[in-house]
Order: sequence, then structure tokens, then C-alpha cells
Amino acid sequence: MLSLETKRFAYLDITIPSTMIERVKAEYAAAAGNVDSGEPCTVFEAVTAALWRSRTRAVISSDDPDAPAPLVFAANARKHVGAKEGYYGNCVTSQVAVPTSDEVANGDLKHVVRLIRRAKEEIPLQFKNAGGGGMNGKRVKQLAGVLFGYSAFYVASWRNIGFEAPDFGGGRAARVMCHFEPTGVPSCVACLPRDGGGASVLSLCVRDEHVDAFLAELATLG
Repeated sequence: MLSLETKRFAYLDITIPSTMIERVKAEYAAAAGNVDSGEPCTVFEAVTAALWRSRTRAVISSDDPDAPAPLVFAANARKHVGAKEGYYGNCVTSQVAVPTSDEVANGDLKHVVRLIRRAKEEIPLQFKNAGGGGMNGKRVKQLAGVLFGYSAFYVASWRNIGFEAPDFGGGRAARVMCHFEPTGVPSCVACLPRDGGGASVLSLCVRDEHVDAFLAELATLG
């Protein structure tokens, strides 16, 4: 059985500018030879690509370009499990992408978005067999060493939950936050709702010694 000890990661409150998000989406849409699903790049994909590449550059040594740089993200599985109209319970799964650190760190953001998108396209495969894939089958055992190490990066999004929508008489919330407990794996909650100004991100994903490098990489994105 796997067990995780709580590790010391720096608590960071980050804003990914809306200008950067729109630029990545536009570059992805305009990319020559883009033969993916044809759907536009999402805010989640643009934000996650920026975080993942910046973190990989900050924490994984360039001396080992073949080292895995796993991304684990939560995904809505409602349409894959036959949830009926009106069902409001959770239908969530986890999906994994395990490219090399070189692919992530040295790819442009359009390429990193493609890595995320290809992992998303594999989600239905988890539900085709009883044994499952992704985070629930043999793959976990094979990848446990890297999935629960410092090179891994876990992302969840609150973008479409709607916590910011209610108005109880005093107006809607200006910003919705989450309470982030100490964690055993490098993690962040991305796309917390806010009124304009970009995507709000709370993270516990880098150690203190990598904070400056991580923030510097994000700053280069504009």
C-alpha cells in the first residue's frame, strides 16, 4: 500500500494574466498542422501548460532530459459513466501524462497544451474495461515511483464549480479561495474564480529553494 508523508512545499498565491491565457489560446488555434480534436484551447489547458512548463524548468535538472515529468489532473467523467440528466453528484477521475522533462521544459506552450489534450483524450479508455487505466490499474504500480515523487505535478481546477455565483443580498464574492492543507505531493488548485485579471492559482508545488526560479519562469510569460 502506498503512503505519503506530508512534505514542506512553499505556499504561493499566483495570478496567471488573462493576456497570457488569450495569447496561448490564439497561438494554439493558429498553429500550422494542428490536427487535434478541432476544439479551441481551454483556459485550464493554457494555465496548466504555463504552470507545468515553468515548474519543470525550475525543479528538474537539465542534465537528465529523459527524466519523467508527470502531470496528474482531475477531470470530469460525467459523460463517460452514463450519469443521467439532473444528477449533481461527483463524477471525477484522475488522468496522467508522463512525458520527459525535455518535452515539457523545452517545448513551446502550444506543444505542452497538446500533451495535456492528448492525455484528456485517453480518459474514456479508463472506463472501457473493468480493470480501468489511468490512475486505477497497472499503470499506478508501474509509475508509483515517479507519480509520488517531487518531479510529479498535481492540478485541480475550480473554474466551473460555481462557488462564486451566489448572491445572498450583499453582492457576489469578489474572489473564492480554498483551504489548502499540507500535502505529500506537489499540487495546485488552478483557475479559482475571480472577476477578470486572469486565473488565480494557489499552489504547494515547489520547495523553498525553487520558488524564485519558478516565479521567474512564470514572469517571462508576460
